Amino acid sequence: MKGSILLLGLGMLTACTSVTGINSRQDGHFSVTSRARWDIVSWNRVRTAGIKEAQAYCHKRKKEMHAVEVHSEGLRGVTNQTVEVVFDCI
Repeated sequence: MKGSILLLGLGMLTACTSVTGINSRQDGHFSVTSRARWDIVSWNRVRTAGIKEAQAYCHKRKKEMHAVEVHSEGLRGVTNQTVEVVFDCI
C-alpha cells in the first residue's frame, strides 16, 4: 500500500513539469528546456527535471553531463517558470 502511494506521488510530481527534447546549439553545446505546468511547482523541481533529462541523454552515450549554464525565467505563482540547461557530454 505504501509503495502504491509513493508511486502515485512520484507520478504526480513528474506530471508537474514538461521537458523539451535535447537541442544541439551552434556553439557546440546541447540544451534542454523544462517548464512548470502549474504555478505551484518550485523552481528547484523545474531545474531538476531539466538536469535529469540532460544526465539521461549523456548516460545513453556513456558519458557524463557537465552543466555549462543554467538560465531561469518566471516567478512562482505569477508567471510560468522555465529553466534552460546548457550542457556538454564529456
